[in-house]
Amino acid sequence: MTRKRLGFTLVELLVVIAIIGILVGLLLPAVQAAREAARRMQCSNNLKQIGLALLNYESTHKTYPMAWWLTIPGGTNVAATNGREWGFDILPYLEQGNLYNQYDQRYPALNELGPIAQANVALMKTPMDFYNCPSAPHAKGEIYKGDASGAGLPVTWEASASDYIATTGVRGAFARVAYAGNPGGSRHGVLQVWGVFGSNRSGKIATVIDGTSNTIIIGERTGGAQIYVGTQPVGALTNLLVSTNGGGWGDVLNGENWISGALYPSAFDPNNPMPYLQEGPCGINCTNIRGRSFHSFHTGGAQFALADGSVQFLSENTDAFIIAAMITREKGEVVQLP
Repeated sequence: MTRKRLGFTLVELLVVIAIIGILVGLLLPAVQAAREAARRMQCSNNLKQIGLALLNYESTHKTYPMAWWLTIPGGTNVAATNGREWGFDILPYLEQGNLYNQYDQRYPALNELGPIAQANVALMKTPMDFYNCPSAPHAKGEIYKGDASGAGLPVTWEASASDYIATTGVRGAFARVAYAGNPGGSRHGVLQVWGVFGSNRSGKIATVIDGTSNTIIIGERTGGAQIYVGTQPVGALTNLLVSTNGGGWGDVLNGENWISGALYPSAFDPNNPMPYLQEGPCGINCTNIRGRSFHSFHTGGAQFALADGSVQFLSENTDAFIIAAMITREKGEVVQLP
């Protein structure tokens, strides 16, 4: 007589565990890729909403909103200051009319200007899902804190994080690289700046001479309270730059984004981060420092809303000339879009 064996031997059990481990290892990257694809699609939908809101604003007012504006009627009298940026002005076209109507437009959202201005700051701290890319690492509803005291204005502000930023022009090392050392002519973007620091240029859609389907109006730039080089958070650069990085929606500085380029992440030395402050030839996914490059946590590139309301993904390897040509609205470049 023989006894029927019940259960597995130790060897068989180890083999089964090993096979399951291999299968999980093969499956995990696919799951992660699927999740990133979903996040990227949601980010694209956000930019689509924003692009259409800008078009609806232009259709109603016969001009785009200002990228940002600032007036100081009393000279250096901070109490007489007022200003806003594009992200606030399009709220009614993003089904946020109630929040828009609560804002007292006689005062800017600055903590130092009394209770009414502080109430405006509280409104700017409202989280807006359509201003956040799901792939960005900051927490949902993270509050960005700005401080202009280092620039001579004793004011602070706060706003919920935003991962989208205006494209107001091209300058510096990036312009020299893009235009082979000859960056003359108009290098302004679609959204314009008005007030003390502005050019007071027209923001009508008819002035987008290069074509609305060829011209970027809003791009991805990781917001919140952290400076990154590539995907690496950098404490020294955060301490130095984040207070004026325009990392929140409703933050005036979110409308000031003349791209001057950055060094490639491979040039970054974490033990000596200051040389990375140099301008350079990299325009996408090098850093989220305002005015240096566009930035996302999507693999291989970032997404952009064009002036016709469409959305396009640009590789981080896109030629500097193409990026510059797609930012400028009336320079007359002829490019083959990627």
